[in-house]
Amino acid sequence: MDADMLGLPADQFLICQHCQISFVWTGWEQVRDARQPDLCPGCRHLLANAPRWGVVKWFDARKGFGFVTTADGADIYVRRKDLRRGRSLRAGQWVSFRVGEGRNGARATDVIAHRRWGRSD
Repeated sequence: MDADMLGLPADQFLICQHCQISFVWTGWEQVRDARQPDLCPGCRHLLANAPRWGVVKWFDARKGFGFVTTADGADIYVRRKDLRRGRSLRAGQWVSFRVGEGRNGARATDVIAHRRWGRSD
């Protein structure tokens, strides 16, 4: 069955922001995922599974969320329930984390707070 007959949007060619290769964002994916992906499927898989480091930009303990800034300057959303230990983070604190997909983009998961590079609190 043709995608036009099903009322799906046309497939789009996108460029991965990490590896710069082109990939197809299908009409099915466009209907399923409201947000256009920045990364190709391969980079999403590899980067999601690799631990990353960052610094807490800010964290509101009362509301239970904040942002971590990565080495490349990207801000990643973090929620209290994704902290492995503790219930809060401090601005300027080093954290290691994995990147997952949230409703509105990238989200830090498996977050571990560190006193300094490589040493966990």
